[in-house]
Amino acid sequence: MSNENNFKTFSFFNYEKIIALFTHFLTGFGALAGFFALISVINNSQSTTFLWLGLAFLIDSIDGTLARKFNVKKNFPNIDGKMLDSIIDFFNYVIVPAFIIYWFRLVPDNFLILIPSILILVSIYSYVNLNVMTNDHYYNGFPAIWNIVVLYFYLFGTNQITNLIILVLLLILKFSPLKCIHPLRVKKLKNFSIFFTIVWFTTSAILIILMQTKIKPIYELSFMFVWVISNFYFIAISFYKSFINKNY
Repeated sequence: MSNENNFKTFSFFNYEKIIALFTHFLTGFGALAGFFALISVINNSQSTTFLWLGLAFLIDSIDGTLARKFNVKKNFPNIDGKMLDSIIDFFNYVIVPAFIIYWFRLVPDNFLILIPSILILVSIYSYVNLNVMTNDHYYNGFPAIWNIVVLYFYLFGTNQITNLIILVLLLILKFSPLKCIHPLRVKKLKNFSIFFTIVWFTTSAILIILMQTKIKPIYELSFMFVWVISNFYFIAISFYKSFINKNY
């Protein structure tokens, strides 16, 4: 009986360790997705770029939950999962979007180097700021989610001047009292937040694909409407937390 129990324990340990290792590799694949997004930029394929960034976003959304569930810290104590995640996030959320702004000339030519450079520098210090998040998991100031910002530029087809104004305003908002919700970590209304995150992600992917196909405008407008509603949810929660009820 003792040997049987030992065998079960040993087998379970191996199973848990294999899943934990897979989770680390899954996180690492987020960097590969960002690399393929960068290749797509150079190949001038904006839709493919955002689909790869979308895959990276999906991985980033689920790997933390898997890491906690399968005790990756216990099974691989010498691997800093938080550092791994931060490195990949900085690449996908900051470096690749900065390059997109430059390569696709999303701002006036006089600002093509300046704006991406400021964006990178400001985001570096945002990533190392120990107070970047509140105790209840809201971001202090506008978070470094430039991959989502450039996606909006793509979906709405905004011009260079509009893009420049928006980027400058968002950089300023990084130092504001704004509180932005982390949809997967804030506990209040978490089920709603997860639901609208799934809706946002799904409709974003559909809109990217639809922009490359010939389809009746009514269908695209329908998905755009649902997409806008999901965006409004996150904006409303963040606005309420920032300016109406700071203890929410």
